Amino acid sequence: MSRHTCLAAVALLFVFCVAEAQRRLALPDPRSCANRVRHSVYKDGRGVLHSYFFSWEHAPTRNLEVDWLDARNICRRHCMDAVSLETPQENEFIKQRIARANVRYIWTSGRKCNFAGCDRADLQPPNVNGWFWSGSGAKIGPTTQRNTGDWSYTGGYGQQQPDNREAAQGNDESCLAILNNFYNDGVKWHDVACHHVKPFVCEDSDELLNFVRSRNPSLRL
Repeated sequence: MSRHTCLAAVALLFVFCVAEAQRRLALPDPRSCANRVRHSVYKDGRGVLHSYFFSWEHAPTRNLEVDWLDARNICRRHCMDAVSLETPQENEFIKQRIARANVRYIWTSGRKCNFAGCDRADLQPPNVNGWFWSGSGAKIGPTTQRNTGDWSYTGGYGQQQPDNREAAQGNDESCLAILNNFYNDGVKWHDVACHHVKPFVCEDSDELLNFVRSRNPSLRL
């Protein structure tokens, strides 16, 4: 990631955190971080090693479905965040796990910048250039460049994703879910209104782990 892109991502993440103040992002709980459940460990193509939690593989959350922000907050209390699919390899790893368990859909940390502070020129139009991984702050490539993501070619209206289908009902489809062959399209990315409820995948958050580690140096994370 270039220095310019990195700075832009940090600024975007800051704007998002301010915008979410009405429903606060959860702070990590040190004890929960130390005891977090880790179903799998994966090293992506960049050499980044993270642990993952799959809500349907944990007895207390096996049947739990929550909205997008609640999914993030459950993860964040454990020094994780909703999964950010920053490489093709990581994307395939998560998709295989979904397909193997026959899970219908999940939340990721993907978000469209459609709130106060998102009027920057580089984010316009938002449905093309405004998508980013809120868990890491990394931008997602333009949705018109189909090789930079894994957006489905179809949806409820038969249009390629993201299509903001629920906008006509006053619901901006500003969160990114993975749907498992929901429209006979395979395991693919879809834009979905954030109030819908789904299972979720958590991924280690380096930011939150470092935050807790700096304040609890004797704690084993």
